Amino acid sequence: MKSPAILRTASRDPHELIAVSWNLHKGRSPLGFQTWHAMQRWLQLTPADIYFLQETMARRLSAPRPTAERSKAKIATADENWHCHATEISTSLQLHLALGPNVHRTSWRHGNAILSPYPLAPGGRWDISAHRFEQRGLLVARMTINQRPIILLCVHLALTRAARLRQMEWVAHWITREAPTGPLILAGDFNDWQSDSVPIFNALGLSEVAMTLGQAAKTFPAFSPALALDKMFVRELTPVELVPAAKAAWLSDHLPYIARLRLEPLGAR
Repeated sequence: MKSPAILRTASRDPHELIAVSWNLHKGRSPLGFQTWHAMQRWLQLTPADIYFLQETMARRLSAPRPTAERSKAKIATADENWHCHATEISTSLQLHLALGPNVHRTSWRHGNAILSPYPLAPGGRWDISAHRFEQRGLLVARMTINQRPIILLCVHLALTRAARLRQMEWVAHWITREAPTGPLILAGDFNDWQSDSVPIFNALGLSEVAMTLGQAAKTFPAFSPALALDKMFVRELTPVELVPAAKAAWLSDHLPYIARLRLEPLGAR
């Protein structure tokens, strides 16, 4: 397995791509310290084709952002009077952005984000909240790599098993109805240490990357990972390897889930 630093310089197969899924824990370390700027540096040093981020934080600004600063982002937030971690990444790394806030409060909010150096066609945020105590969403985007369209789905599921199972069924129903065929990546914080999600999405032709590779993908708690809470399911993409992310252990309560995938060109299948 290769380190993130090697990903930057290695000669890459043009049909391979790197996908990263990471719960940012609202920009805080496992002990509650602010680590946002260190997270941003880590992302800058970990080049990927797709980032699936959960718990991206936004805070209301005391004054509107300058127009020149807002124009740097390729896609602005719906309310430009907020400072959002995801839009800051988009601006600093020159990435395209699809954003789906889940939790709304007077002065802050957080949710899911999908970022990529490739143009994204946002597909909307779908409410999958199973009860009023946890607001959850399915964020949808579409992109094209090597002339092949890919559906991208980012989720953060509930803490209780009963609620998660309902949410998994709702996501499965969305895939069956809206994206029954073609390349697809579903990634995020599933809170699913019992792997209930695996048979549900296997039935739709999706494979969990780590399980396909026969490797552990324990991501929580970050400083001593014991539980495989984060998942990445793919369809019509071949898992190649998992990339270790131990150096990010002090940044969030979850380790990043980094996968190298292969997307066969048109006509190769």
